[in-house]
Amino acid sequence: MNLPIKTTAKLQLRGMFALILVIAILVRLITLGRDSLWLDEAISYLAAKLPVSQIFNNTVQSSHPPFYYLLLHFWLQIVPDSDTAVKLLSTIFGILLIPAIYLLSQELFKNRAISLTAAALTAVSPFHILYSHELRMYTLLMLLVVTATAVTVHARQKSSSGWWFVAGGLFLLAVYTHLFAFLALAGVGVHALLTSRQNKRAFWATAIMTAVILVCFVPWLNLMLAEAEPALGSLRPLQQASEFNPLKPLTAPVFLLFGMSSSFWYSGLILFIFFAYLVIFLMELRKLGRQHVPSGLWLTLLVIFCVLGLPLGVYFVRPFFLPERTLAAAAPFLIIWLAWGVTRRQSPLPYLTGLSLLLMLVGSIGYHFGTNVKPPYRDATAFVTENAQPGEAVLHTSDGSYLPALRYAPQLTQGVLAGDPDPRKPEAVYAALGGQVWSLADLESVANGRFWVVVALEHSIEWQQAQYGAIAATHTLLDEQEIGGIRIFLFEQVE
Repeated sequence: MNLPIKTTAKLQLRGMFALILVIAILVRLITLGRDSLWLDEAISYLAAKLPVSQIFNNTVQSSHPPFYYLLLHFWLQIVPDSDTAVKLLSTIFGILLIPAIYLLSQELFKNRAISLTAAALTAVSPFHILYSHELRMYTLLMLLVVTATAVTVHARQKSSSGWWFVAGGLFLLAVYTHLFAFLALAGVGVHALLTSRQNKRAFWATAIMTAVILVCFVPWLNLMLAEAEPALGSLRPLQQASEFNPLKPLTAPVFLLFGMSSSFWYSGLILFIFFAYLVIFLMELRKLGRQHVPSGLWLTLLVIFCVLGLPLGVYFVRPFFLPERTLAAAAPFLIIWLAWGVTRRQSPLPYLTGLSLLLMLVGSIGYHFGTNVKPPYRDATAFVTENAQPGEAVLHTSDGSYLPALRYAPQLTQGVLAGDPDPRKPEAVYAALGGQVWSLADLESVANGRFWVVVALEHSIEWQQAQYGAIAATHTLLDEQEIGGIRIFLFEQVE
């Protein structure tokens, strides 16, 4: 019996989406537990281990609101204490992002080709795979922002107050996950303002929703502003000066699409493809004219502009610590923007989109079969744990190795060296996480004849080297190891 054409098309569509989802799941589960936790991931783990009350009062003085840490807190209570198991929470959010992007694309364009392409690009994007393996809030942030935007667009079309309540709740969870979710909300708000003549009810609903979210965020804002040491607390990234990089407006969106690579040819090729797509896209917009640009494309561009353009504008006026990962809320919208190119049949854009998909696949393969992308703190801590004798202390010259060590070997007597010229946390935070800050004099009192020194030169390098030199000059070196760039020394105190 022959099936109707529409039924056949639906079955084909479902089959293609199922295949994309299977691929997404496989590439996110492979090598999930390969890499060690690094500094920020260790903070996530240790913060989530705290009581709920300390998560809500921001005891660790994180620059991120508490919703992700709260979810992770309960996740850690139901899964085994392994890197693979704890990271699986981020992986689940990353997998759910695939259908969320498909649904958002459908709400924006009502075009199956764009929606499937966006889902496929997300499935194999090295950036999305990398952060599906990261014990941080970025996949949750993207999932909430995408879902909230999709529900907002749906609410505008249906004129239903119930959908507006859902959209507001999702955006509230998003801003309580990451501050830059406000920028995505700003993009949605600007779009509502620009289209207010066509849909005044949607504009006022968006304005009321935004006002309620701002009021609900005031308690957390007060908590951040009330910190005794703002230069070391939640607002540290904004106060931390950074070396100016004039190429950041180009490299940031490329990273959010293709991830990072140490390969010169791959980096050069993805930069060229992105720049070529951008130039041709602008030419296509000019051909279309303002009146013929789809409303969904305007919304996509406005969110990208707000999430990327506003922080980068501040960065150009006053360079501050702005790692590309903090702009993750823009990543799904960049994917949708790239997927839109498949509709421009008389243009090179479909070919550039297809080539981008191929390069993402190549980058993902390189990520899975290449070297570890994070320092092997787990292996370094395991070496010290296996070889340390009772009574021996472990001194870390940087919290980059110390906080992961608190996760992997909390039973060790260990501390981080005091006096860092660029401290990343107040001493009270280390104490709350079960750690200690030692001076060299403290080391003499806690060590029982012999002690270990772990040097991870990813932070305050010259200072760390000077401190190690001072230790080496006054103590006897018994052993030295290097594990993935992390140097481990065993010293004996001189009588």
